[in-house]
Amino acid sequence: MRLNFFFDVDGTLLPFGKGLPESALEAILDAKSRGHRIFVSTGRSPSEMDKALSPIPFDGGVYSAGCLVIAEGKILEERSYSRKQVEEVLTYLKEMGQLTMIQTSNGTYMPSKAYEFFKESLIKNNGISIKIPGLVVSDSVPEDLDVKKILVLSPSGRVDEVRRDLGDRYNIVDNTVGIRQSDMAEICLMGVDKGSGIKTILSYYGDERISSVGVGDGANDIEMIEYAGLGIAMGNADECLKVKADWISTDANQDGIRNAIEYAEKVYLEKMA
Repeated sequence: MRLNFFFDVDGTLLPFGKGLPESALEAILDAKSRGHRIFVSTGRSPSEMDKALSPIPFDGGVYSAGCLVIAEGKILEERSYSRKQVEEVLTYLKEMGQLTMIQTSNGTYMPSKAYEFFKESLIKNNGISIKIPGLVVSDSVPEDLDVKKILVLSPSGRVDEVRRDLGDRYNIVDNTVGIRQSDMAEICLMGVDKGSGIKTILSYYGDERISSVGVGDGANDIEMIEYAGLGIAMGNADECLKVKADWISTDANQDGIRNAIEYAEKVYLEKMA
């Protein structure tokens, strides 16, 4: 049976602060040679994809937490903030005195103050630094951007207020880069997530849900893990994801991807026997 693997990026394919493990690449290439499809499923936009992932022959992916879905080079689904939604969220955050990161189709925009807070928070909480490809640090943001996602950065730790005030109209998702949840979150469109992206790709190929394997480590992987025929959490995953998973692999830097692929093949071979 051909399987459709969906891999998160940060903390899954790429251990925080490190590159793609050799064992992960070898396991994915082996799986590809056996006829399985390989997809990325990430909160990142295509312009934010790390060059370390370029050796992986992806068949497509779920990007921007479900706002952009691609297979075989074709855009299957695309969702963006309306101009009204952009103005609503940015005006609200500005009045609160919060900082922002704006993810678009062509890059990610951050004011210099937000960028400094982001870097300092990563070092303080994780002792690491994450480079974001396609990042534009600028205090002036073009008005005609195709916005996929807005992230709030809160030096005053007021993300819970954002959840309270915007949670009925937007999907407020925990950040998965290791910054305190009171200090950063993703403000995503309602009705789109990694699970909905997987559904779109399976429909494109005419494959059943049981053929999908979701592998992740963070809160924004919950919908993927719940929707996939087999949901696997990395050993380094957040507890909120582990309790949802069908199986827990080893850490990302301890053959976690290889073990996840091997387990998935074993499970489906047993089901087909």
